[in-house]
Amino acid sequence: MAQKQVSCDCGKVIRKKTDDELVTAVQEHARQVHSMDLKREEVLSMAEVVAD
Repeated sequence: MAQKQVSCDCGKVIRKKTDDELVTAVQEHARQVHSMDLKREEVLSMAEVVAD
């Protein structure tokens, strides 16, 4: 199963196996590091599929 990842402008790359895990991790990073609240749809629109 392919994973998805989001590459943040700050250099952080978050890669997870499921959409739910990815959304949770990216939302947490955005909140803690950038004081941003991202919606699920925003996170998934930034995600790219990567090989395992």
